[in-house]
Amino acid sequence: MKSIVLCADDFGMSAEVSDGILDLVENARLSAVSCMTSLPRWQSDAKRLKPFASSVAVGLHFNLTEFEHRIPLVKLMKQSMLNQLDLAWVREQFAYQCDQFEKAWGAPPDFIDGHQHVHVFRGIRDVVLDEIQKRYPQSTPWVRQVNPSIYGHDARLKAIILGVMSKGFSAAASERAIPLSKHFAGLYSLSPDADFPSLIEQWFQSVADGCVVMCHPGRAKANSLGLALTRQKELSYLSGSEFDTLMSNLSILLATKPSLTPATDQE
Repeated sequence: MKSIVLCADDFGMSAEVSDGILDLVENARLSAVSCMTSLPRWQSDAKRLKPFASSVAVGLHFNLTEFEHRIPLVKLMKQSMLNQLDLAWVREQFAYQCDQFEKAWGAPPDFIDGHQHVHVFRGIRDVVLDEIQKRYPQSTPWVRQVNPSIYGHDARLKAIILGVMSKGFSAAASERAIPLSKHFAGLYSLSPDADFPSLIEQWFQSVADGCVVMCHPGRAKANSLGLALTRQKELSYLSGSEFDTLMSNLSILLATKPSLTPATDQE
């Protein structure tokens, strides 16, 4: 039996995304949900997720790129690499999003990660890890490691860029004794043309026990394009009998907690 944390990102982004994720949670097709607490839907969507608090891990999906005063991803990456980030703003956003999580959920997050993986970026990581250390000294949430393979998907350039952006992240967590998930998968192009069923089968076959596998399910509106179609494709597959068969054939157990690494740099 292999345990996998199957985590749906972006809960609270839109009605379609939240509805799709809740469909999967209700049918025990997910074991973790990562929540965007800076967006207007979070408070109401949290109430709908609350009845499933004992069956899924619920975490904070730290968001700097998807709200009114957002910074576009490419610009944020450039600021990170050039040490030009407004770290006071980053700290303010992180504190606000943690506050919003706790206000709606009534408890700290089980884990913390980042929308578009911003939590591993240079500068941002130090704010996030320092604030976790200060805010949650007794029951520290685990943090998602982002160490994708450059093989086994259709987004090799994305994987290489993430490898560069995350360089030093595990060492920074180690210095603060903050636990990281050991293994990570789920990266791909997010194109509607991608073969998601084949990708997830490959991930489930190849990843180590206790791996975090991210996904991005959601319902699509009529005439939807692009990422919305990808979300629907993921939702349809994860809802179906083919996914049940995959888990049975591979003896997969969906777990709420991943294998965690002690705070040591493995880069």
